[in-house]
Amino acid sequence: MTLHGTDREPAGTEGADGPSALFSALVDDAGLYPPALLPMSAALARHYADEDADSPVLSHRFLCPASRLDELRAMLSRPVKVGLILDTPAYPDLGRLAGLTDVDVDLVEVALPAGTTLDALVGRLRPDVSTARLFVEVPPTAPHDVPDGVGLKVRCGGQTPGLFPSTHELGTFIRGCVERNTPFKATAGLHHAVRHADPSMGVYKHGFLNLVLAVCAAIDGRDPARALELMDRRELVARARSVPPETARRARELLVSYGSCNTHTPIDDLHRLGLAERHRRAPRAAKEEIVTSSWVPGADTSPYTIAHLPYGVFSRPGEPPRAGARIGDHVLDLAPVLHDEVFTSGTLNDFLARGRTAWRDTRRRIQRLLSAGAREASANRAATEPHLIPLDQVRMHLPVEIGDYVDFYASLEHATNLGRMFRPDAEPLTPNWRHLPVGYHGRSGTVVVSGTPVTRPRGQRLPGPGQAPVLGPSRKLDIEAELGFVVGAGTRLGDSAGAFDDHVFGVALVNDWSARDIQSWEYVPLGPFLGKSFATSMSAWITPLEALEAARVPGRAQDPEPLDYLRRREPWGLDLTLEVRLNGEPISAPPYREMYWTPDQMLAHMTVNGAVLRTGDLFASGTVSGAEPSQRGSLIEISWNGTETIRLADGRDRTFLEDGDTVTITASAPGPDGSRIVLGEVTGTILPSPA
Repeated sequence: MTLHGTDREPAGTEGADGPSALFSALVDDAGLYPPALLPMSAALARHYADEDADSPVLSHRFLCPASRLDELRAMLSRPVKVGLILDTPAYPDLGRLAGLTDVDVDLVEVALPAGTTLDALVGRLRPDVSTARLFVEVPPTAPHDVPDGVGLKVRCGGQTPGLFPSTHELGTFIRGCVERNTPFKATAGLHHAVRHADPSMGVYKHGFLNLVLAVCAAIDGRDPARALELMDRRELVARARSVPPETARRARELLVSYGSCNTHTPIDDLHRLGLAERHRRAPRAAKEEIVTSSWVPGADTSPYTIAHLPYGVFSRPGEPPRAGARIGDHVLDLAPVLHDEVFTSGTLNDFLARGRTAWRDTRRRIQRLLSAGAREASANRAATEPHLIPLDQVRMHLPVEIGDYVDFYASLEHATNLGRMFRPDAEPLTPNWRHLPVGYHGRSGTVVVSGTPVTRPRGQRLPGPGQAPVLGPSRKLDIEAELGFVVGAGTRLGDSAGAFDDHVFGVALVNDWSARDIQSWEYVPLGPFLGKSFATSMSAWITPLEALEAARVPGRAQDPEPLDYLRRREPWGLDLTLEVRLNGEPISAPPYREMYWTPDQMLAHMTVNGAVLRTGDLFASGTVSGAEPSQRGSLIEISWNGTETIRLADGRDRTFLEDGDTVTITASAPGPDGSRIVLGEVTGTILPSPA
């Protein structure tokens, strides 16, 4: 992004024009605060992504509560500039700030406690924060006389109407800071550039562009409240473009920054106002090529190349389970090659909880170790090859400890087919289906790893129309070919999830076995129960989202347009083709890219009510079915509820599963440079009911 006139320059740079100096490093990243309130891992990953963006952004510091400083330091993969918020008055050991090497505490912010004078607070804290600038939050009507080197912080809004100061109050505060040469920061309520009405709260919300121009007005001897009141975009843009460079630099020396829980909205607003333009820079030259070829024998010609690297948990005879990455027909034991004990725990949960930045950095390290093109390839191979284990020498385990399991119903064709079967004289889709991704909470304790036998379930079923229910083994045992999504970074109770890839680590194939006769009798009025809770099979391998970049597609058109929280912000449709094999014979090829609801929408709906998202949670797409009979992802559709037989190559017929049947689901997707990757399969064999 270019700020009109010049690329991003620090405030005060000679030669900077008005808009550049006004907006450079204006925003402090407040992703850990409402209404964003991201998990630490997700907030830090987003901040790193802003820093690494090809186009410069406005964000500057990472705002962190002092009580979470240790949590921040535990997740760092590189140093970060921080604004520290003293969220507890007696926060211990502030003196250690001077000794931090991984966290650059640029400023410290604290609210003025009731009954405490400004001088007393500054006198108590200043020795401990001598390496950082101190800003004290005061009401906009408070006196502005502060000791030298100390700044003020003013609240511009909040979660209740009473927290929004009037333009007169805020203007008086700004004039006082300009007259006394007192730097200040703003916080809360500045969600957009231009002042606007919020009917839901009954207030006008201040704009960050109004705030900056109000400081400029006060410097020039004009009434700052007038600039705060402006809502005409053209006049605001004209004023911003006419600010003299010296006034702009002086304004930014006084207005240090403001905190925003969304680092993208300020940029988008400036872009729409014409005060900034987006452009693509030339791609950065790669320092070395590490993702095209591997020294591991057979890896480059397999579906498990260095560009794939799915994660799983394995064990060798007599040894405890540990985490590995698949490359070709080998599993790489991660703990010894990465020198990281997190991979010895027997699940991937602790690793996934580290968040997106750690996922990305770990993947890069593994790729470098396995790359034939790395400068140190010979040394890497010598150190790494002893920890490559042939797959036929290991046993695979469930890769994550499942927290919660949610199953959706996201295929238009599948929902329509079942509606036509069971409601032939009515509209196939229920009235809510096109407005929200329908789903239900399943039973996480019966999620099992691929290869685990599935015992035919027992339950109540109706032997025939008008007959009394009986207890017995299911006679309509079915499959559901699905794609599952594994949660890495969670949320707090009451919060909605943020960006999809901040929370979801990767994907795995799922077979959500179904006892259709048990299900059809029991599901009214509360939904699936015994007919779905006996087993859900999951692949042993989780493919990271990053490996599926080439497979991303926008997603199917939706009509009507969903509510705002369900609108797609990024293309998270996936161009995967599944294959279902019954006793080794292909019977269906469902296309995942045709799914009506995409996984980002599923995640948004699942958490919009504040439901907690936890590391290891699994949510699945529901049956993947296409428009053609050869693309149906369940036997109930393929056999049309048992009325049409499936003829196998050996001459045997099927409608639903019989004891001894084995079902295997695979999937392939586009990889980089025209290659294909194959997701880890999910398979299971039906065992007889014990009674």
